[in-house]
Amino acid sequence: MRIFFLVLLLTLFFKSNAQIADSSSPKHFAAGIAIGAVGGYTANKIFKGDKKWTWAGAVGSALAAGLVKEAMDKADYGVWDNSDVAYTTLGGIVSGLALEFLLNSNRRRGRGRPCSCYAINFKKPSSVSNLKITYNTGSRNLSSAIQAQYFLSK
Repeated sequence: MRIFFLVLLLTLFFKSNAQIADSSSPKHFAAGIAIGAVGGYTANKIFKGDKKWTWAGAVGSALAAGLVKEAMDKADYGVWDNSDVAYTTLGGIVSGLALEFLLNSNRRRGRGRPCSCYAINFKKPSSVSNLKITYNTGSRNLSSAIQAQYFLSK
């Protein structure tokens, strides 16, 4: 696997120049990151955290956006640029990698450790219909009024 990546990198570096000749390439890369982040995060939420769908959403949405943009360029200017599609897709790959690290909750908390937050476990009232909410005085905040009524009714 390392040899494959080495050959891929050498191929890309062999064809590259010292400077980026086209000024739109960084724009395509940044757009690929943004579109890939939205697509990957949406896929993560829809498919309940499945990593394969997160990657498919990130890279697929960036690739689709790059293809649509180049189709529009072809229709408007008569020019199709494969490097712009590649830069947009590369931005999607970078956003997929970022989502891989940011959305994996096991890496943040550690395995098996609790979150160490001090949450209070309140009992639910037996009947919510007997809670009376008044706005005569106080902060006029509905949640504060419900909590105060709950505590005062005990």
